[in-house]
Amino acid sequence: MTAFQQQLETIVAEAGISERYQITYKSVFGAIAAYADERIFLICGKFGMAAKLPGETCQTLMDKGIGAPLKYFEKGHVKRNYVVLRDDLLKNTNRMRELLGESAAFVQNANGKS
Repeated sequence: MTAFQQQLETIVAEAGISERYQITYKSVFGAIAAYADERIFLICGKFGMAAKLPGETCQTLMDKGIGAPLKYFEKGHVKRNYVVLRDDLLKNTNRMRELLGESAAFVQNANGKS
């Protein structure tokens, strides 16, 4: 198990997401992705930890300075509907529980397919 997967498992456990969804982990683009019922909702890599969320939620988190756009590579494109979560936010267990619940639910609908 990699350090990235350990980080994901810890945050997913704290959020209680596995009570509602089957959670699995796979390697993607040099990072580890967490899947809720076979759909990516959270990724951890050298860039940090990023959640897949509705565009307006991503923008709000970025506007508040607690999120940043996700790029897998420095010169790569910005991944739509993903936001890299800042440490302040990652340490807020209640807010992370809300965001991960929103993320897992978001990827279950047609617009949130990974």
